[in-house]
Amino acid sequence: MKRVATPFELEGMVSTVTVLRLSSGDLDEVRKGLAAKLQQLPGFFQDAPIVVDLTALEGSDDAEFEGARDEVSLDALAALLRELRVVPIGIRNLRESRRVEARAAGFGVVHGGGKRNVRPGRGRDVSEHEPPSEERRTEPRAEARTEPARPKREPPGEPRVEREPAGALVLRTPLRSGQVVYAEQCDAVVLAPVNAGAEIIADGHIHVYASLRGRALAGAHGNEDARIFCRSLDADLVAIAGCYLRADEIPEQRRGKPAQIFLENGKLVVAEM
Repeated sequence: MKRVATPFELEGMVSTVTVLRLSSGDLDEVRKGLAAKLQQLPGFFQDAPIVVDLTALEGSDDAEFEGARDEVSLDALAALLRELRVVPIGIRNLRESRRVEARAAGFGVVHGGGKRNVRPGRGRDVSEHEPPSEERRTEPRAEARTEPARPKREPPGEPRVEREPAGALVLRTPLRSGQVVYAEQCDAVVLAPVNAGAEIIADGHIHVYASLRGRALAGAHGNEDARIFCRSLDADLVAIAGCYLRADEIPEQRRGKPAQIFLENGKLVVAEM
């Protein structure tokens, strides 16, 4: 029998993980509100990995917490998420005293990445009491982590991503099928094609200075003023703040041409650019 030197490999990947920040311990209310939210993009969120952040309810060991702690049953929370057909994978900013309960409920522990204060209309997040500085640039979430400076060699198969001083996330290489990039609390600027099966997600605007064949989701956290711009529209799906159009719903006269997509009176509009 042939022996295998290494029976497995561990590999990092670029992927999007949705963070659920709970501000209420009423799980019935959470179920109702989350079910309505997930229905806006049912195909996108089905079987999607979810990380839960309970900092607003009960704080963490890393920061002072004001007010009474509101401890949610992690087992009940995990069951609720599975009922809604999303997959709970971890908890962020977890207190050490709840680690055993989290593990028993099937949650891993995710380190870092607390909630930030965001000023409307900005591609950067800045504390209310501190001026913007070089050290306070937004960083992508752990699931879409990028190097702060351009590496001399990019790993094969990964898009090259850069953080610009203005706060935009810039991609200079094509996104291939299966690749997902998330521009957290800023715009996404893509200088190469977004191929079929790839996804570009941004809390702000999305600019694609090439063909858009994959999926583009702007205003991911509810920014209804976000827009999508592209030089050639052949997308599988476009969405803004939860409102979306599939490929067969995009007007035929706009396909393969420069276009901008925006929300108007609650409906997505695909217009010339």
